[in-house]
Amino acid sequence: MAYFDLGDRNGHPVIHSHGAPSGKLESEFFDLDAAARGAGVRLLALDRPGVGGSDAAPGRTLLDWADDVAAFADALGLDRFGLFGYSIGAGSALACLQRLGDRVSSAAIVSGAGPAQFPELAQGRAKDVARVLHFARHYPRLTNQVLKLMRWGTKNPAKMIAASGRSMPPADRAIADRPEAAAPFAAFIADAMRNGTAGVADDLRLIASPWGFEPGPSEVPVSIWHGEADTNVPVAAARWLAERLPNATLHVVPQGGHVSVLAAEARGILQQLRERARV
Repeated sequence: MAYFDLGDRNGHPVIHSHGAPSGKLESEFFDLDAAARGAGVRLLALDRPGVGGSDAAPGRTLLDWADDVAAFADALGLDRFGLFGYSIGAGSALACLQRLGDRVSSAAIVSGAGPAQFPELAQGRAKDVARVLHFARHYPRLTNQVLKLMRWGTKNPAKMIAASGRSMPPADRAIADRPEAAAPFAAFIADAMRNGTAGVADDLRLIASPWGFEPGPSEVPVSIWHGEADTNVPVAAARWLAERLPNATLHVVPQGGHVSVLAAEARGILQQLRERARV
C-alpha cells in the first residue's frame, strides 16, 4: 500500500480517502500538507488498490477497504484515527466508519458521493459525469478505454484542465483557470493510472454500483461539507447523509462547487475533524 505521511507528524492521525480518477497525489493539488500542519493533523493519504503505487485487488468491495485500513493502522501502531473522504472517497471512508467504528475518532466527508442504490441522490448531476459512472457500472471495457484517453491527455495539462473546466460551476472554473493548477491536476490523474487503468476503473465501478451497505447511526462525530452548486455530486447526497447520521454536522457552502470547497476550506475541515475527535 502506497501512502504519503503529511502534516504534523505528532498530530491527530487522519486517514484520507481520495477521489477519482485520482490518488494520494491529489493532496498536492489541494495543498493538504500545509492544511494538515496548520490544523495539527497527521494526514495519511493512501492509494486504494490498483491506484498509484498500491497493489491491485481484483474483485474488491468497498467494505474490503475497511480491512485494508485496519491493517494499515495496525502497521503504524494507530489504535484510533480520523477519516477524511473526498468525492467518491466518501464511500471508502463510510465503509470504514461502518466496519471500524470503535477505532474511528471522528470523520469528515467533503463533496461526498451518495450510495448508488439511491439514484434520486444523483438527480441534477452533470451529464458527462453521469455518463462516466454509467459506463463504469455497465461497460467496464469502455471505461478502461476512456481512462486510457484521459491518461494520454495528461501529457498536455493546460488543454486537459481547460476541457474539464467547461462543465464546472463557476467556483470550480475559477480554480481550473489558475495558471498554476494545470500541472498538479494532470499529475495526480497520471499518477493514479501509472500502472494501468484497472484500479481507477474499479474505484468508479464500486461507487456507481450498490455499495453493499448503507450508512447508519453512529456515535462518531461526522462533519459533512458540500457545495450548493456541486454538479459532480448534487448536494442532495450530503443532506441525505446528514439525516442518516445523528452526530453529523452539515456545512452547505453557498455557490460552492465540487473542487472549490476543499480548496478553500481544507484547514478548517481538518481542524474541526481534530477538535471533534472522541478521546
